[in-house]
Amino acid sequence: MRGASTPTRSRVEDAMTKQSLVILFTMCALTARVYALGPEWVGKPAPGFSLRTMDGTATLSLGQLRGQVVVVDFWASWCAPCKRSLPQLAAMEANHPGLKVIAINIDDERQKAVEFLRKNRVKLIALYDEKKDVVTTYDVPVMPSALIIDRKGVVRYVHVGYTDDDLDQFKREIQGLL
Repeated sequence: MRGASTPTRSRVEDAMTKQSLVILFTMCALTARVYALGPEWVGKPAPGFSLRTMDGTATLSLGQLRGQVVVVDFWASWCAPCKRSLPQLAAMEANHPGLKVIAINIDDERQKAVEFLRKNRVKLIALYDEKKDVVTTYDVPVMPSALIIDRKGVVRYVHVGYTDDDLDQFKREIQGLL
């Protein structure tokens, strides 16, 4: 009996070890990509884009906001941290004249994004990246991800992910540009 349970237990342990290694490898790959995102864009002109608003009634281009400090935030309705970050970004915009926050949604279904904004009472300029062209151009690895763009259209700060602890650094970066 003892000999029979040992091989089964070994297979389970081996499977758990393999699964742990896959998770660890994935985390390392994501971390490497996250850290690569910042240096790739910082100091370079932000690629232009033009997207329709969530309700589809207007189009906004990044070029229209030249002369203002702009936060471009990529988000999705399925993103749990977005529920916390978007209201914080809206509050920052309300408290900092000269700051514009553009929330670019990448959901497959526009209606899910509209419901998310309504349910979470988010009041921001929300654009819909229906074809995923903008999120692809910026090579965004995770949701949420944000770029802070200066008045001349140059990316000055990139932030990937969101925790409440990140908020102070984000505010300092914005205040330094205003």
